This record gives sequence, structure tokens and C-alpha cells, in this order.
Amino acid sequence: MQHPARIPPAASLRHVAVVGAGFVGLSTAVWLIRAGHAVTLFDANDPRDPEGWRRAASFGNACTFATGACLPVAMPGIMGAVPRMLVNPDGPLALRWGDLPRLAPWLVAFLRAGRSREVDRIVTELGHLIRAAGPAHESLMDEAGAGHLARRDGCLYLYKSEAQLKAARRDIGLRAREGVAMTELSRDEVRECEPNLAPLYHRGLMFDDSWHLDTPHAYALALADLFRRRGGAFRRAEIAALEPGAEGIRLAGDPQAERFDHVVIAAGAWSRQLARSIGDRVLLDTERGYHVMFPEGGGLVNRPVCYPEHGFYMTPTGEGLRAAGTVELGGLDKPARENRTRTIERVARRLLPGLGEAGRTWMGFRPSMPDSLPVIGASPRDARVIHAYGHGHIGLTLAAITGRLAAELVSGHRPGLDLTALRPDRY
Repeated sequence: MQHPARIPPAASLRHVAVVGAGFVGLSTAVWLIRAGHAVTLFDANDPRDPEGWRRAASFGNACTFATGACLPVAMPGIMGAVPRMLVNPDGPLALRWGDLPRLAPWLVAFLRAGRSREVDRIVTELGHLIRAAGPAHESLMDEAGAGHLARRDGCLYLYKSEAQLKAARRDIGLRAREGVAMTELSRDEVRECEPNLAPLYHRGLMFDDSWHLDTPHAYALALADLFRRRGGAFRRAEIAALEPGAEGIRLAGDPQAERFDHVVIAAGAWSRQLARSIGDRVLLDTERGYHVMFPEGGGLVNRPVCYPEHGFYMTPTGEGLRAAGTVELGGLDKPARENRTRTIERVARRLLPGLGEAGRTWMGFRPSMPDSLPVIGASPRDARVIHAYGHGHIGLTLAAITGRLAAELVSGHRPGLDLTALRPDRY
């Protein structure tokens, strides 16, 4: 279903709180204001404060609108990968032995999601979301005056051997089934596109319609400015819990102690505790992602480049080249592991000579569900609370469509997509 640029006005206008000012929260806040609601956005960090906002996954991501991201992390064969995760802390997918007891329910569901029948279902659901995501982003970027931040040069995956490409054929076929525009490139064609890459590749796969942001923080600022221009209020506060009552919902941590008609939980990896405060138990956990900036490397590639075997992207931005990605299941309460950024830096230098000195390193928290599907839907315990989080690796890609769907739910409209598979109580 195509989504028009506006949501019809709500039959009854509401006073709505949105908790979380990452891309999902910002997008949701703008869509709600477009529908006519009064909106207050809460976060401990204002996007206008770059130091505070660095904690957000929206700050440090791989900058990419990923049209090909309709595959879940758990794929057939994932069962055999888990032991390798435990013995190779430098691999693209890692976890700690000590976290196994806490992660056990999530990991069991994760392994089940990698069964062939489940993968086919999940790919279909993600395909629906990603096809709707493009028009939703275009609408927000146009009104925010942020279209110039999108670099529309595609995204390049590289394979080092014919065996690697052959192993990827099932994935490529699933993407083709969902209408992803892709072009296979020969070794010579890869060299023409990206002459600065070390010649370690055998063939490439271009995702033709993918695009990336020049600087994610600049897009967040544009959305925040649009929100304020449209009359939205931002309140800097760390919300610890929701407190529903007959007269509305209070937010523990709101200095003004207001009551709201509706609350949208869009707090990313911190959403689970908010959901639990009203009795919703969501099987959400945290993937820790990393990036390394190379300030002198921004001109070395023309688009995001990824070797899937290494698990990170090399993305040109206005700040330089950002090497971002990998997966570490590690929760919210442990320090960054320096070996993760050292590995990214070492491999990036091998793939792309001439990067120059490394600059900023970063670690952030992805809110991840075992099936790689986000949580979008009303609370089964209190329909005034809307869940909008759990996007894993594709928070930027799905932020605008998530915001639109959440606003449709608050407004009492039938959502433009079937949200059954995304319901918060699916586990």
C-alpha cells in the first residue's frame, strides 16, 4: 500500500508524549504533529547537543537507507555460527560466555527465527516495511529541507571468491523476490566504480536504489527543527517508567508531571524497561555496534561498501569515512571492547589502503528482537501506549515508516500495513 504524504486528521486530537529522540522518535513526533496532535518529545539528550546525543544509535550508525535489508540476522545455518561467536571475540558476530544465561531466552528465539520457513515469513514482512519506508522518508526529508543530505549512489557488496558469491545466491534470490533492485558487477566493473579499493574482490553486487546520509546528525537536527517549527515541545528528561491512570499517563522523570492521552515508546534499547513498567514483557535485547572514523578517508569511496564476511560498512560522509557495524550481544551495562574497534580499523585498512589516521571511535546500542522485526503496535495492557522500537540494524531505514504507523495508531486510523507480525506480545 502506498502511503500519501499526509495522515488524515484524527477524529479526536490528543496530547501525546513520545519517549526517545532518535530517528524513530523524531520521525514519530513529526508525523503526530502533522496529524494535528499536541506532542511533547522526551529524551535525556537533546539532538542539538552532539556530545550527549552521541549515546544514540542514530548518531553512530552506518548512515545507510538499506533497500536490501529484508533479510533477518538469523538465517538458515545460524546454529553452527553460535559456537564460533563464543570462541572468536573479534568476529563480525560475537557474544560473551558470561552473558549466556541472561541471553538464553533471546538466543533460543533467535535460533528458531533462522529456520527456513520462518526466514521466508520474516523476509516478506521486512519487504513490506522497506517498500513503504522510502516514500515516508521522502515526505519527511522534503518538509525538513534535508533532501541534500541524501547521497543517491547505491550501496556495494563485495565477494572475494566465486564460492562466497555462490553461498550468497539464496540471499540474493530472497531480495529479488521482494523487488530489491540489484546489479551484479564484474571485477573490472567494481574497479571502475571504486578504484581505491584493494583488489581483494571477485565480484560485486550493487543495491541500485540504496542511499546514504552525508551526516546522520545533520538529518536529526533537521527533523528536530521541523518538529519545533510545527509547534512541538522538547523536554530534556530521563523517563524511568510509565504510570497509567484513569485521567491519563504520567511519565516518571517528567519534571512537569503532566498527564498524556497517549504515549509512544521509541526509546530504542532502553524501551524494554518502559514496556515492563506497564506490565508488557517484550523479548528485546541489545546489540552493541561500533564505528571508527577516518577523517581523511571520505573521498576514497563513492558509496557505502561492505564485505558481508566482515560485517561492517565503509561509508563516505561529510566527516570522513565511517567504518561502522559488527554485532556484539552485550547489554547496556558493560564498557566498550576496544578490540572491536581495533579489528574494524585493521580490516578497513586492508580493504581500503590510504585511509590515513583514525579519529573518533564509538560504541552504541541497537534495540534488537530475535526475529529482526521491529515492535510496532498498541500495548495489549493499555491501548493508550504505542510501542515503536526494536529495529536492530535498520533503525534509520525504517524510522519514517515506523513514525507514520505509530501516528496512525494514535489517530485511530487503520494502519496502512498489517502490524500483526510486529505486535509487542508476539513472544
